[in-house]
Amino acid sequence: MKKDAPSLYSSGMILTMIVALSAALTAGFGAWAHEDDPKEQDMEPPFFGPIWRASEGGVAGSTFQSLNVQLQAWFPSTAISAAATSASDCWGYVSPTGREYAILGMSNGTAFVEITNPSASQLVKFMPRPASASDSLWRNMKTYQNYCYSVSEGGGGIQIFNLAGIDQGVITDLGTVVDGGVTSTHTMIINEVTGYLYRMGGGSNGVRVYSLANPALPAYVSAWSSKYTHDGAVFNWPSGPYAGREIFLACGGLNGGQTDSGMDILDITDKANIVVIGRATYPNAAYCHQVWISPDFKYAYINDEIDEQNFGINALTRIINIENLAAPFYAGGYSNGLVSVDHNLYIKGNNLYASNYKTGLRIFDITNRTSPNEIAWFDTYPTENATGYAGLWSNYPFFPSGTVIGSDIQRGLFVWTVGVNPLTVSYPTGVPTQIAPTNGSFNVSTQLAAGQTIAANGAKLIYNTGGPTDRTEPLVPMGAGLWKAAFPVLICPSTVSFAVEFTLGSGVIVRDPVGAMRSASVAYGESVGFTDQMEVNANGWVVGATGDNATSGLWDRVNPVGTTAQPEDDHTDNGTFAWITGQGAVGGSAGAADVDGGTTSLTTPSIDATQLADPVFGFYVWYSNNLGGSPGLDSMPILLSNNAGTTWTQVDLVTASPGSWTEKQVRIASFMTPTNAMRLRFQARDLDAGSLIEAGVDDLRIFGFNCTSPRPADINNDGVVNGTDLTFILSQWGGSGSADINGDGTVGGPDLTILLSDWG
Repeated sequence: MKKDAPSLYSSGMILTMIVALSAALTAGFGAWAHEDDPKEQDMEPPFFGPIWRASEGGVAGSTFQSLNVQLQAWFPSTAISAAATSASDCWGYVSPTGREYAILGMSNGTAFVEITNPSASQLVKFMPRPASASDSLWRNMKTYQNYCYSVSEGGGGIQIFNLAGIDQGVITDLGTVVDGGVTSTHTMIINEVTGYLYRMGGGSNGVRVYSLANPALPAYVSAWSSKYTHDGAVFNWPSGPYAGREIFLACGGLNGGQTDSGMDILDITDKANIVVIGRATYPNAAYCHQVWISPDFKYAYINDEIDEQNFGINALTRIINIENLAAPFYAGGYSNGLVSVDHNLYIKGNNLYASNYKTGLRIFDITNRTSPNEIAWFDTYPTENATGYAGLWSNYPFFPSGTVIGSDIQRGLFVWTVGVNPLTVSYPTGVPTQIAPTNGSFNVSTQLAAGQTIAANGAKLIYNTGGPTDRTEPLVPMGAGLWKAAFPVLICPSTVSFAVEFTLGSGVIVRDPVGAMRSASVAYGESVGFTDQMEVNANGWVVGATGDNATSGLWDRVNPVGTTAQPEDDHTDNGTFAWITGQGAVGGSAGAADVDGGTTSLTTPSIDATQLADPVFGFYVWYSNNLGGSPGLDSMPILLSNNAGTTWTQVDLVTASPGSWTEKQVRIASFMTPTNAMRLRFQARDLDAGSLIEAGVDDLRIFGFNCTSPRPADINNDGVVNGTDLTFILSQWGGSGSADINGDGTVGGPDLTILLSDWG
């Protein structure tokens, strides 16, 4: 759980994270990427999972938190194109028939998704990048009339798509325009009133101007090259001395935008004579990144992408008074206080929609222009709040329907509706991680929005104990919005997955978590017999085994140095060390210390498992197998021995690359008899040419589930001590049997005393 996220509302779903481009790919675009984007060094693997839609229900991934934002659909970029390694910007398009489409920039192309019915969103088409370009972390799209333009740091110029047939599923690639200097681009904006496209960045200073008089073939017109321009906004000014003029707000500076960073205000009406009419800066300017203005044309809101890194400032949006374009001034700033990096923002009406990398979509009411108030949010990065460059890149709030979309680097496209949740769900005593085998239950609290009701028989517990279908039990009303979720008798030890669901009088179905199931162990408790968090020396672990032949990437107990394939941190709370395969250098490529040429083995010390009932090994693994020339073809076997390593049995085969530490559990009795000489072995192996393999192990423990009721007087284990249990005592009086509660060999008065004291 994210440590500093408020627990106002938990909506489930999804997912975790983006892969870096390979070393060769990095070489292909790294020279174009400006220095304010440490995303190349901060890359995380992409999320691999299916497309999820609210209309279909089912499981999508893990749990996220939100307030007044409802998830309707989620499209991982890897589910759109298996070769995608990341997503970047997003934009929107509305066809002449009123149908709405999300446009998602991806490492290898552009995706078009119909979102007219948000909860039943459908992929229309994925259009690959130009053959002349390379894959890139950066891709930016804009629309004009029935055309979409896509640009990238990977080169290729301006790629043009005809969207006239999109309602019929037809999108036509019209080729590219490469006029106007370098073919790489960082960002692009369009003034739909004047019909001009402005291209920025990509290793070139300033703004390059194109006429869309023929929208199928943009024509290069001119350029303003005094400074590097990273991004901007362009508007026809409504009043004052510049009424009717086309005004361009340019975020950038010298030295690639990092020196004298700020916002130049350009009169760009005469493309042959572009004039600087004003200049705005602000305290602690590190990299003036992107800007949008209030609907009254009085204030500009700027995000600075690396002030967090340079000055320790947390997601502080700067506000510039632009009522006098020739003399703009700093009017203050605002932050929600969360540790994060702010990125692209847009304004619709009095709402400002900000994309903050590791804290997701943040929506502010800017009725008070210089004192915004946060009113809604959806956190797309569940792991932590931090100043890293992963998570939500951008959003688009301008659809007439009010639907909002977001683009996450690791997770792809989100489709949301925004407004007060019709019903919020919370757990007064917390979400259970362990359920008792008999009479297991937990409490659920609900709060209905005004005018909402829960339909008769509309509250239920959904659970699954491993079968092909889910089962349900009605939630028991306890009054004042409180419900009891009660399970039937469950097998111990085992695992149960569960969710709660409410059908409202309006017909809306609210499920928590959305599209996912939580899981809990079935037991009365657990006893831990051994733990090793890898914090104190090797502790009996052994690197290497007969048959090992890897030439690099051997196991090592270190404080991990993160790459696109390896973790930056160990798993242990407040810990430092973990076992990983090869320690790379800071800023190194993914393949610098990966496993090459064969297998490297890591073996635990010998562990006694005989002191626990039904012992289980628990541990966390990191595994990356989705980079390189032949991704996904390798695997990591996990072996178990009960004779100190004389013989081995495979108990798991890790193949997935989730980009996060993942818990594994191995029930020893499922494979062999527990002994006092148990060992686990992890074999990271590179067996296919061109693959890139990294692995990690942390937080090993051995524990046992307790399946004996803590209430011995509950003789029949139905969770209640009552007359049925008394009947057992009376029927066995003077003899022995299950009613011998105190274990003295005879059923008698002492047993009756225990039963009466525990009655109920």
